Amino acid sequence: RGIDFAANMRNYYQAARHADLALTHTLVNPQFNAERVKEGLSSPEVALQAVRETDAGVIVNGARLLATLGPLANDIEVFPSTLLKAAEANIPFALAFTIPIATPGIRLICRDTYDGGKSAFDAPLASRFEEMDAVVVFDNVLVPWERLFMYRDPLLCNRAFAETNAVVHMMHQVACGKLAKAEFIVGLLCAMAHASGKDKDMNVKGQIAEAMWVAETVRALLFAAEQQPERDRWGLWIPQRRPLDTSRNLFPRLYPKLVETVQLLGSSSLMATPCEADFSGAIADDVERYFELTNLGAKDRVALFRLAHDVAISGFGNRQVLYERFFFGPQNIMASIYYDLYDKDEMMDRVTALLNQT
Repeated sequence: RGIDFAANMRNYYQAARHADLALTHTLVNPQFNAERVKEGLSSPEVALQAVRETDAGVIVNGARLLATLGPLANDIEVFPSTLLKAAEANIPFALAFTIPIATPGIRLICRDTYDGGKSAFDAPLASRFEEMDAVVVFDNVLVPWERLFMYRDPLLCNRAFAETNAVVHMMHQVACGKLAKAEFIVGLLCAMAHASGKDKDMNVKGQIAEAMWVAETVRALLFAAEQQPERDRWGLWIPQRRPLDTSRNLFPRLYPKLVETVQLLGSSSLMATPCEADFSGAIADDVERYFELTNLGAKDRVALFRLAHDVAISGFGNRQVLYERFFFGPQNIMASIYYDLYDKDEMMDRVTALLNQT
């Protein structure tokens, strides 16, 4: 049909930037047959696929996950899923496009919300930052030709992320976010320790120091990546991959420990959390009296520990832990990829050279 897919992508980028669109994306097909996935094949029973062509575009059917921000987004980006073998059976699954989330035939299957309509005082994070996750069902959805970026080319889909350095740029963005997250947890821990008068305790300081090490490790890796950039073949600067890859493998292992530290430091105070209405109700005097700390008034104390509660034991907080564990993929798979990409030869040569010394 002579579709200029590259022009489609450039045109959409410019239009989305100009309109300041909010985008969600899906990269993964639902699990149906694990053996087919291992073989580099998609499962036609559930995987998103092109089913026919029309003059207006391509009709797609199937499902994708997991569209974070899905119900709130303007458009949804659908990009290549796992690596596909260059087999004829995979051709219908090799596609990439972007269409409005309100396109007829799109349905969102959402999880339970963590925003129960509470105030910013009672649920300081969930009330502000709940973004919803959804499985996206495409029921004979029309993708216009001008919104199609890749089509019927498994090998091109496999090359897309590596050759555009998309993964490196994603890792850089994520590292910036993880640094902010780690710094926030450090600040929360310090505020909790100060409020409870435990900031002079050597054991508490040691616990918080471990959280500080996480923040500084992420900061150092981000700095190393930014200070050793490389030019790609288009003349664009990209951060150094290895420090970012190290960060994205470390943080999923370290973040649950940060949350555990909030739990240990907060202990029963994470449960002793009256709500905002209690400060103006029948038990207001009791709350003001019995929840005051030496370093903090009752309402400020409750606000602080409700924040810690939202981080460490609420549904919102536990979703964050799960998110961090699996954001880039299962940790064993990510570690295996890291091992394969690591430049091991020089280090092994040093060992060989030492053994060969006479």
